[in-house]
Amino acid sequence: MQLVERHIITKNHSFWSSLDQVCFASKNLYNKANYNIRQSLVFCGEFSNYNLLDKVLKSTPEYRALPAKVAQQTLRNLEQNWSSFFAGIK
Repeated sequence: MQLVERHIITKNHSFWSSLDQVCFASKNLYNKANYNIRQSLVFCGEFSNYNLLDKVLKSTPEYRALPAKVAQQTLRNLEQNWSSFFAGIK
């Protein structure tokens, strides 16, 4: 049974530049949302969940640089990573 499918796209591939732009924009959104979560933890002592992040970041250029589904999935991934972190430190 194959659980993972791997696609290798080299710099010569026709999709390289578009995928590079999407990955770059997704990284920027992830980092901005991660910064917001860290700041709310430090200064307010509360965790910003997916719904709050989506609402706050929806109007930012980092969010708008991506298709909505990709931006939402990036934020869900970040929330899952933080939830795993909190579960790990208990």
